[in-house]
Amino acid sequence: MSRYCLITGASSGLGRELAIQYADEGWQVIAVARSVNALNELHNQHNRIHAFPLDLTNTELFSAAVEQLAQQIPALDLAILNAGSCDYVDATNLPLDTFDRTMALNFQAQVAAVKLLLPLLQKSELGTLAVVSSLAHLFPFTKAQAYGASKAALSYFADSLRVDLTDSGVRVCLIEPGFVDTPLTQKNDFKMPFLLQVEDAAARIRKGVESQQQRIRFPKRLVWSLHLLNLLPYSLRCKVAAGMRQP
Repeated sequence: MSRYCLITGASSGLGRELAIQYADEGWQVIAVARSVNALNELHNQHNRIHAFPLDLTNTELFSAAVEQLAQQIPALDLAILNAGSCDYVDATNLPLDTFDRTMALNFQAQVAAVKLLLPLLQKSELGTLAVVSSLAHLFPFTKAQAYGASKAALSYFADSLRVDLTDSGVRVCLIEPGFVDTPLTQKNDFKMPFLLQVEDAAARIRKGVESQQQRIRFPKRLVWSLHLLNLLPYSLRCKVAAGMRQP
């Protein structure tokens, strides 16, 4: 019997690698992204990956697409909400459009995805909703006001959602990776500690989801480092964060 997995942000980076690894394991993968060409390329490489081009920030089109999907598959066993973007900002002249765009994709679209996909997940014997956030929200990094705030909101949303879905038949898994070598992070002009290759990061996520972990955080060295920083007195923590500013 086929298992169905939906992955957003599947055209590149972590989402693409997850799609490939799940398809290699025999899953039928519904790959969601805006890039039609990238999705078709994935499908041509692997016949278990099915292109599902969609702009997640367009809720009306998203809803219609899910209605169409519900007619094609019996249930959704796993949804990995991985789509997201990162833009750094200038705090002396905050670009409001960047905040709007970041929150629309990194948070609002994820909330819409949960609302729309939940009925399909509930049709599975054990549906799993995996929400990809970030470790970034654990510490006030320079120029990350938009990105960090969106991920903080997303992590809280996932944790709170788990509470209210306890008896729904759907498990909620919060995924908070550190730096992963993807097209998104390759734009960064600063040192990224404990940078992971995308194949390794995807394998860690699959292992965590399979073992039914409620929260998947990695790499551990970065997790522990951030926890130690947060144990500092608040004033000292603020000084450390200020010392990390980029010119």
